[in-house]
Amino acid sequence: MSVFQSVEQEAKHWRESQEVKFNYTYAVSGIIDEAATEPLYLTIEDDADFLIERITGSCYGPVDADGIPQVALTDFPMPGIAVGAGFAGRGLTMRIIDVGAGRPLTNGFVPVELLLTPGYDISFHLPYPVKYYLKKRSSIQFDVRNRDTQTNAAHQIDIALNGTKYMV
Repeated sequence: MSVFQSVEQEAKHWRESQEVKFNYTYAVSGIIDEAATEPLYLTIEDDADFLIERITGSCYGPVDADGIPQVALTDFPMPGIAVGAGFAGRGLTMRIIDVGAGRPLTNGFVPVELLLTPGYDISFHLPYPVKYYLKKRSSIQFDVRNRDTQTNAAHQIDIALNGTKYMV
């Protein structure tokens, strides 16, 4: 078999297999008020099952109701930032639950910077590897808790689940 024929066969294999399986990303976002816990729900579409392979996300605060960063007090100032100058370096924790199975996917609330990259950082890091298979129409619940108690210290969170979508 010539090199060209093997490349052609590989291209044909990828073209045919992506009809039933391909890379896909789901995302969910929320603004969590100070000293509050909010559930965020992500529902898998009804056209395919989904294998989560990576989780990533970002957080920032304090923010206003539209998610725009504000100069405000925070209980978690970033190192080197003056008190009252905003820019939280921590604050959000989350618990992840597979709603249909009633299965917790974390041991209670976990600081988001341990699972989400870049989290509160400004440079990107490798996404956190996760393997979890969800059937179509399954829901994942992210209970996000803001430990910041200062007035007007809401935090924005964006979560992305990347993996393989399997058409069924």
